[in-house]
Amino acid sequence: MNFSDIPGQSNVKQDLRDLADSNNMPHAIMLCGLSGIGKMCVARAFMQYAHCSSPRDGEPCGQCASCRQHLSFNHPDVHYIYPIVKNKAQKIELSEDRIDSWKHLLDEYPWMPPEKWIEIIDAGNSQPIIYVNDADNIVRGEAYSSFTSKYKFFVIWLPEKLQPAAANKLLKVIEEPTEGTVFLLVSNNESEVLPTISSRTRRFNMHPAGQPLIERYVKEKYHLDDATARTVARLSEGRVAKADELASHSGERNEFQKLFQDIMRAAYAKKPAKLREIGDAASSLGREKLRRFLNYMTQMARENFIFNMRIPALSSMTPEEESFSSRFSPFIHHGNIEEIVNRIEEASSHIERNGNSKLVLFSLFLYIIPLLHKKAS
Repeated sequence: MNFSDIPGQSNVKQDLRDLADSNNMPHAIMLCGLSGIGKMCVARAFMQYAHCSSPRDGEPCGQCASCRQHLSFNHPDVHYIYPIVKNKAQKIELSEDRIDSWKHLLDEYPWMPPEKWIEIIDAGNSQPIIYVNDADNIVRGEAYSSFTSKYKFFVIWLPEKLQPAAANKLLKVIEEPTEGTVFLLVSNNESEVLPTISSRTRRFNMHPAGQPLIERYVKEKYHLDDATARTVARLSEGRVAKADELASHSGERNEFQKLFQDIMRAAYAKKPAKLREIGDAASSLGREKLRRFLNYMTQMARENFIFNMRIPALSSMTPEEESFSSRFSPFIHHGNIEEIVNRIEEASSHIERNGNSKLVLFSLFLYIIPLLHKKAS
């Protein structure tokens, strides 16, 4: 991973390079910011740069033994700790028991959307956490010297998910680690990190990338035309993970837009037979695409509510979506927005758990009929 692979974050990237070059590495660093903006990518580039035997022009060389180990996620002086759901039947007790899933996430989804991790480990309704067992492992492993490098990194992804007992167990080693040990915390919500942990770290705040940077990123990676790249950049709100999702499925948005509008027109016209027909056709999309469509429905419900509130600066719709919303948005208001969103999210949850998609969709569409006719409170 190179620093140049990551849109934006120039100040943080330079500060981390300077730390690695100065031989004055802090014992604990925390990268903070919104999900999907590239914090783990920056962490990976920083570690590779710090371990590289021949860095050039502010980047790791990519060729030395250390760089090759980083690129294959097998460097002996990098230890990842991340939230899991325990499963005694599958003998899953520690982070390392999910190492193959973790490497898959790093490789396929480097911007680290937490919802993708939940999907990969099949967490269902359980909330992944970092257990005290992993804290014990860190305490034991921290006492050993690094294998091949000057620095040994313990990367804790989502430290806000640490069990209280696990967090308390780590306090001493984070404050006074053995020489050469560096704790690298990557947090999506630093306000939920135990204050006694946070106070022991050197904190770097990362921010969403600017729209021009995201636009250039998706044009180069996905070969999008200028108009589509601009739309993706605007809708992504500076989150590279969101930009990747939108760009990789850029053709879907037009399809989802028509489907959403057909549903809302039929629901407002109180045509259950038409809604059943639409639901039966939509069920053939497949579970993952159907979930993306339901996410789109949620987004459009919220966007229409914002549009109805006359706050154009907060709008994240395409011109075609805004054209429909100019007529439709008055039917999305304080009196129904919450229930509409809840119903859609409930349907998405049922689809995720392999519910009968035709029944789930038809039920959702029937619920929408009275909600669209509900008077604003």
